[in-house]
Amino acid sequence: MVLLKGPGPLPGDIALGASGLYWSSRSRMLLENLGKSHGTHPHTSGKEQVEEKLVEILNANGESALQRVRDEARALQIQLDARHEFDVLNVLIGALLGGDDKGILTTRSGVLAARGTPVDSERLYRFNLLADYLCTTPVPDFPDVAAQEPARTHFAVLESYFSNFVEGIQFPIEEAKDIVLQNKIVPHRFEDSHDLVGVFNLILHPDYRSNLPAPNDILEKIRERHCLMMSRRPEAMPGEFKKQSNFAGLTQFVSPGFVLGTLLEGVTLASSVPEGLARAIYYAFLVAEIHPFRDGNGRLSRLFMNAELSRCWRSRILIPTLYHAQYLDALRALTRRNDPEPLVRAIGHIAKWTTLFDYQDLKQVVQAMEAAHAFEENLREFRLLTPTGGCSPEKRHNNLCELALHLAGFA
Repeated sequence: MVLLKGPGPLPGDIALGASGLYWSSRSRMLLENLGKSHGTHPHTSGKEQVEEKLVEILNANGESALQRVRDEARALQIQLDARHEFDVLNVLIGALLGGDDKGILTTRSGVLAARGTPVDSERLYRFNLLADYLCTTPVPDFPDVAAQEPARTHFAVLESYFSNFVEGIQFPIEEAKDIVLQNKIVPHRFEDSHDLVGVFNLILHPDYRSNLPAPNDILEKIRERHCLMMSRRPEAMPGEFKKQSNFAGLTQFVSPGFVLGTLLEGVTLASSVPEGLARAIYYAFLVAEIHPFRDGNGRLSRLFMNAELSRCWRSRILIPTLYHAQYLDALRALTRRNDPEPLVRAIGHIAKWTTLFDYQDLKQVVQAMEAAHAFEENLREFRLLTPTGGCSPEKRHNNLCELALHLAGFA
């Protein structure tokens, strides 16, 4: 703690029990942090941090909260001898509320909030963290193993099947093949059948298979993809950004009011990531972390990931059913611990696994994947294998870790 001379308790300060100590009001805290620091070590945060704090208040509580801060600070300025600090605070609040037509704001979040496209600062930090990691960490490179027909269509069947299965759209693989290839819609599962077809069509569509939206088109183009994918599910609001927050367990995704700004900033940042698998990983996390729609976000994130790979003539990626839990764990490591390494490693391993199969004959590749346990769900009973019957690279890594723990007496 650093003790500084100043006025005692003022209106709005909060007593900390019977200790005789007080917690500064929000308005007092902002004014005092605009003051000058003395000595070799700074004791105030300064204008930029105050601007960031004002953006937080605006995003969390709206314009009326900023107006209350200004009114309270106006009443405190004389007692705090902070007339200059109040003038600075007043100008910052006016710029945030009025659109900043004079270029007063200096932080990125402040500028975006004034434009009406506020961002989720925590997510933007995480996107920058992942982008920096991908710029400095080598990732593998796998040429497209299903670039020509019929392998391209056979791969699309499996991609649509796996991507939908983990979202609860579960059919036997033989039935799923008939739905997407012969349009044999299951009468009592009309919507589920069209979910399969929707993803399958986007995978092969010439405008979506290998194209990603530019930053200035992202809002329109991601809505367009979602609308086509979820067209038979009106309850999912096809093509409309979410109106309510969505969750996965204890994780709350980006709030509806921050979706537009966070998408715009996130896609702009994507151009700094190397093309190919690195950028594909970034897009997979970007869409999954924002969760911009009420439903279909997981499927959409994998479509964006694979669109980047097809754009660069690299192999698209399958996330088989047995691997999906590990894939989600890797996403959570970045979301909850700000650790990008598990996600980059997991996608790199499954990308290699995907290229080990021959997609020319659909029946044969399905049989090979069945033998590799790709369609299984229970990780306790099955291991994901390669076409030759060996452990997948990721599973082999896990087995070595388990062996090391066992030898050390921890298993």
